[in-house]
Amino acid sequence: MPAALTTIADLYVKAFTGLPRRVWWLSITMLVNRSGAMVVAFLSVYLINDRGFAPLDAGYVMAAFGAGGVLGNYIGGLLNDRYGSWHIMVVSLFGSGLLHIWLAYVTEFWALCALTFVISVVADAFRPANRAAIAIYAPPERLTQSYGLQRMAANLGFSIGPALGGFLIYKFGYSLMFWGDGITFILAGLLFLYLLPKDETAIPLVSKEDRDADRLAYAQGNASASKPAFRQFWLVLYVLANTCIMLCFFNLFSVFSPYLNAAGYDERIIGLLFTISGVVIVAFEMPVLYVIESRFRLIKVMLVGGAIMMGSFLLLPLAVSVGFLALAAAMILLSFGEILYMPLTNAYLSKYAPPARRGEYLGVLSASYSLAFIFAQLIGFGVADKFGYAAAIYASCAVAGAGIGILSIVNQVRIKASPGSPGLVRPLPSSE
Repeated sequence: MPAALTTIADLYVKAFTGLPRRVWWLSITMLVNRSGAMVVAFLSVYLINDRGFAPLDAGYVMAAFGAGGVLGNYIGGLLNDRYGSWHIMVVSLFGSGLLHIWLAYVTEFWALCALTFVISVVADAFRPANRAAIAIYAPPERLTQSYGLQRMAANLGFSIGPALGGFLIYKFGYSLMFWGDGITFILAGLLFLYLLPKDETAIPLVSKEDRDADRLAYAQGNASASKPAFRQFWLVLYVLANTCIMLCFFNLFSVFSPYLNAAGYDERIIGLLFTISGVVIVAFEMPVLYVIESRFRLIKVMLVGGAIMMGSFLLLPLAVSVGFLALAAAMILLSFGEILYMPLTNAYLSKYAPPARRGEYLGVLSASYSLAFIFAQLIGFGVADKFGYAAAIYASCAVAGAGIGILSIVNQVRIKASPGSPGLVRPLPSSE
């Protein structure tokens, strides 16, 4: 084997070596769940093409989905600190499955808004619980890789779900996508119960006594106490930057599909583009993260990743006019931006969040993704309704540029804050 191929093969082996078994089990659960991810990719197209909604009304339904995610992520983070991750993940998986199936039979505008809101509350409560569980299972030196493995599993599943959904929609109509999404949530829940029976994640990482003592110390002005999320200025800047950058990324789940559909690309082509993104991330994310984790500062890599994501969307209107190969190239560029940005957001915050409030901090970060999702719908469809889809893309890129500017100062603000002790917490259980 040529030396270059040997080096690449060795890099892949190292990227996957040393990750705890339970991180792998969580990743397998995520893979099954995301293999049915059809609704989020095609809901806006379904509302416009099948239900006859105006694009702006479809945007409001999608915004309700995002609003539920804000609440679900924040509540999930708070509940995680109080009750542990395991119960939240179980309820989220089974509850989301049943609610997705129900969504197939709801057609009225306000009922759709209400149900998509509830679905997102239940489904997104999973995210901070999942991230907190990984922070327990993975040793610190493998944390970025562990988050990367989760994303790889999610993207491998997402490379299957939209492609399958696009085929089913093209051949049989939209109703099957709701059943497909719901059934895979339930299958993921069953697999989770089998692979990960109750363990230390089923109890609070921080005991009630320690948590109450930390809160009391904060109330008394003790500098060693951990600060609530919204009183930590660097965290507020961090989640604001993430909201702006992810608003641009979430064009994928707002105007992207209707834009391409209006330009003459059918659901099969749109699903194939999502598949290309998933394949790129599966192929490259883990070795890239292995290389950058110990060699580069996380914030600097995130700035590069955010800029690449913004640049890929700036090229999208040109790619739409050129054809499929140009769209595929823009999607590949976007995927590399994802690789350099998204896994590191969790790793950075897990590194600097006080253990006594880790779930709360991760919940706020997760909520920022959902907030970005809301504004992606409102800004995207609102601008598209008046000025066209290309203008909506450019507007979201301008917001992303502001987010990159904010992100560039987060580390300096955090260092100047000079936090004291991270708070009272029991030692983390050993990883296996």
